[in-house]
Amino acid sequence: MPDKSKGTVLVVDDDLSLLRALTRLLLQFGFDVRSFQSAEAFLSTRIPAGKVCALVDIYLPGMSGIQLCAALAAARRAIPLILMSARDDEGTKRKASQSGAVATLYKPIDEGVLLAALGRALGDK
Repeated sequence: MPDKSKGTVLVVDDDLSLLRALTRLLLQFGFDVRSFQSAEAFLSTRIPAGKVCALVDIYLPGMSGIQLCAALAAARRAIPLILMSARDDEGTKRKASQSGAVATLYKPIDEGVLLAALGRALGDK
């Protein structure tokens, strides 16, 4: 039975197959998961109380993951964010480093690296 105290992960990615795969994986590891296909859909919902973080694709259509970080901070709804991208170039790394994200992961995402980043984002030691 999953340990619900692990926290909630809000996953934002426009790639439906990746979104489903990440959701299944995180559920297997005992996280509560809410999935969104856009930053706009994410912003239209209430952020749950308790231990929560977001796993957000940088290059979303419409509002990007970087813009989502800024919008959350401006609305005083800031939560720990982990950015992810299929692009591992200098421009992406620079944008990610300036965003205030807890970590930036590059696709395909290593399961161990993902779990370590989630632990940092959710305050686990």
